[in-house]
Amino acid sequence: MSETADIVVIGGGVIGSSVVYHLAKLLDPSARIVLCERGPVAGATSGACMGHLMVTPDTAQDYALTKTSVELWARMNEEVGGFDYNPTGALYLAETDEDQEMFAVLHKQFADNGDRADVLDNKQLREIEPGLAADVPGALYYPGDGVVLPMLACGAMLRGARKLNPNVVVRPHCAVTGFEREGDRVVGVVTEHGVIATDTVINACGVWAPDLSERLGEKRLPIYPRAGNLAITGHHVSPIRTQLLEISYLRFAHAASEIDPTSVDSDKGGHAVNMQPQRNGGCLIGSTRQFCGMDKEINRELLQRSLLRAERYAPGVAAAPIVRTWVGLRPYSIDNHPLIGPWDPVDGFYIAAGHEGLGISMAPITGLLIAQQIAGVETEIDVTPYLPSRFVA
Repeated sequence: MSETADIVVIGGGVIGSSVVYHLAKLLDPSARIVLCERGPVAGATSGACMGHLMVTPDTAQDYALTKTSVELWARMNEEVGGFDYNPTGALYLAETDEDQEMFAVLHKQFADNGDRADVLDNKQLREIEPGLAADVPGALYYPGDGVVLPMLACGAMLRGARKLNPNVVVRPHCAVTGFEREGDRVVGVVTEHGVIATDTVINACGVWAPDLSERLGEKRLPIYPRAGNLAITGHHVSPIRTQLLEISYLRFAHAASEIDPTSVDSDKGGHAVNMQPQRNGGCLIGSTRQFCGMDKEINRELLQRSLLRAERYAPGVAAAPIVRTWVGLRPYSIDNHPLIGPWDPVDGFYIAAGHEGLGISMAPITGLLIAQQIAGVETEIDVTPYLPSRFVA
């Protein structure tokens, strides 16, 4: 096979699918856009993760990125739908006095960004979420979060892209094995089925993004796999209807790791409750984090601790049958910020990776920012903090 494309997107997960969708929206429908995925679409991380749409207000920069993206999810639900979009809101739960003190901090962060979150006492909390344990002292409720099914979202976005642009081509089971270059410019993508001549490539391969960088003849990107053990109950037995997170989850999940991600034997792992009700009545339970390379074997001790914490907050979990457990790999960037934009040493090569546990939340804005940069138009938000050039030196 030998063909030509205007743009080749590598990676058929939620990030790559979003890139294709937003390119199809923004570019002329004559543009030939080819998506290459080494396995089935959504067959890797996007098929093995939680679907939390989460607004993070830590800084104005983080808020703009996540808030805009969550709003884009709602817009995409109207445009294409078909991915079980559920605007559940989120309850941040506390158990200790130290955790309860974080309510005021988080409340102020939302307020400083012109948004609203409500601190609830025990009675108000149980009115919103009667499935909680009676002794949970209170919570902070943020109504802007939601849930999607990422694997369905990938297909929905790609179908939407093909409706907008009949020149969108999706090639599952088409692994990329290398690249063709002319000096500092990419001119082709080498796949297991042939060469695709192109001058624009987007690396949206998540934890495999560093491998693609090496195949390009560049240094490995500072992105490392971070494992998460997950469990899901049977249908129609979820004891909750709102997303639940321990407020300590913010420190655990979204702060830069103090553990060297390259030293996989030193990380014993940790966990903080994140529970998501599903449209089918199931309950998805996480969330653990551990640097252990590409190992996807279940850490049963960590998973059990995670389930026990879930039962502490929602006792009904104990009676809900667990029908599946598995491990997903998050792409953790060394500075805990995604890479979204051109790789300056090679003209025409872009990166959209390194989102850690917020890849689902950030998928729409990532796709839009990449599409806007390629089209040469003003970006939706300031993309400077996320440019991969910060790792070039």
